[in-house]
Amino acid sequence: MKVAKHTQTLDRILEEGDGIITASAAAKEGVPKDSFYRYVKEKELEKQGRGIYLSKDAFPDELALLQARFPKAIFSHDAALFLHDMSEREPIPLSVSVESGYNSPSLKDQGVRIYYVKPEWHSMGVCDVKTPDGNLVKAYDKERTICDVIRKRKSTDVTEFNYALKSYVSSKGKNLARLSEYARTMNMESRVWGVMGVLL
Repeated sequence: MKVAKHTQTLDRILEEGDGIITASAAAKEGVPKDSFYRYVKEKELEKQGRGIYLSKDAFPDELALLQARFPKAIFSHDAALFLHDMSEREPIPLSVSVESGYNSPSLKDQGVRIYYVKPEWHSMGVCDVKTPDGNLVKAYDKERTICDVIRKRKSTDVTEFNYALKSYVSSKGKNLARLSEYARTMNMESRVWGVMGVLL
């Protein structure tokens, strides 16, 4: 009975993850390790990383898979703009932010652009966003992303920069008080309002 119960739970996790299942997600649902790995073997799931498996008929969601492998990596900058529909282009490479001091050679091997941020800034503005494939991933919210983009203005394409700002200004869900709070925390209030003041 227990095996059947675990199978149902694991089937649900696999379905909700669009063919991606992790050992940690199974453990959170109370599934013992031996039951999880028996399920992986029976379903002939393909290993994607440590404790991460993919069903054979699944189309890999690059963003969801990357975050499953590196939970501390938050989608930011170009990737966050894309996830919030504030960009005209698909982000190549994907960009993520991690705490300064975080060291993962295997993350660097993924070909992503990595931004190192102060530990106190790392969790600021994190939210759940759906990927184009419908999976939830962690990314910075619109306000935090605007601050990041302005902060890295010199290395951002001018067209992309202007499109992002105009998209934010015209978006219904914008929160200027939150934008101001983030800008103040990141010591860039005058820079943010110097840019945004022209558009508002």
